[in-house]
Amino acid sequence: MSKGFRRSVPLFVLTAALAVSALACTRAYAPTPIQTLKPGVLQVCLYWGFAPFASAPTPTSPTSDWQGWDVDYLKAFAAANSLGFEVVPKDFDGIWLQPGSKDHPSCDIAGTGISDTADRRKATSQDGQDGAWSNTYYHVLRAFLVRKDDNITKVEDLRGTKAIVTQGSTANIDLCYRMNQKGIHPCVKTDGDHPCSSFPGLSLSEFPETARETDPTCVYIDYPREKDETCAGADVAAGTNKYPDPFAYGGGYGSIKSLADGSSKGKCTFDTAPLAPNPAWPHCNMVDKENAYAEPFSFVVRAKDTGLLKALNCYINSHKYEGQLPPDLDPPCVKPPWTPDPDTDCPQ
Repeated sequence: MSKGFRRSVPLFVLTAALAVSALACTRAYAPTPIQTLKPGVLQVCLYWGFAPFASAPTPTSPTSDWQGWDVDYLKAFAAANSLGFEVVPKDFDGIWLQPGSKDHPSCDIAGTGISDTADRRKATSQDGQDGAWSNTYYHVLRAFLVRKDDNITKVEDLRGTKAIVTQGSTANIDLCYRMNQKGIHPCVKTDGDHPCSSFPGLSLSEFPETARETDPTCVYIDYPREKDETCAGADVAAGTNKYPDPFAYGGGYGSIKSLADGSSKGKCTFDTAPLAPNPAWPHCNMVDKENAYAEPFSFVVRAKDTGLLKALNCYINSHKYEGQLPPDLDPPCVKPPWTPDPDTDCPQ
């Protein structure tokens, strides 16, 4: 894997100004008629609290009330194939397993900013699963939302503070790997939750929790209030929900920017002054204890759906998210070896 990946393959960062809904709805390539769970309707599993990729007033809001980059993107794909569009709301943790269940698939496609990782790919191909990953439609950087007068440039800056991440997200994984690399431990929680225990290679024996009384440098890793990242942004900006005083919310660079400029609309809102939140520390995601990688976002599809995966991959080929190039990264990102090259058997 080339250390020069950031130059040979552009790493795009989606900005809040991108109008995904304006994508041309040219008919996607389908070698055979697309078969969906509900005839004529594309059912999509989405997480309601992850603006700007997907959001809704409540988890059970009707499809018409959902909005976001992935919502618009998959609506356009459905329209290109003369399919209706319907949201199936799900929590984020494990959403990539929903379409591929051999016995009880919940939807045709899962979305909402799903990072394509080797471990998630393994989970979607294990016994009882038959999910397939689409081509990459977007590359993301990690970042943190911090208050106006705060700053963070490395994981050591989080010592003795609170860091909020979506449970089970790659922001959660990235934070845990980076803390482990630097010998920083998570703080013990009263509910017994260990925020880093479920990630491969981070055993509790080598990555224990510590009490703040004995280790004031531990990081208290919490999850967004009401499972909505706009609530995490509001808590960071206002300095509420202490233990300790909120310091940063970790997420994708595009998501963090949309929170900072107020374009993300979720359950919670916050006053942008005098503690206006800012994005800080753009960086690649850590795939293991040593390597940071260019994090690809993909969709997960029911593999047995005739024509669906092929049509989606060809649609992605000609409908990439585009935005501004990220700042130079040190160290540069590596290219993850499990992500496929774009399908060449598509109409031009």
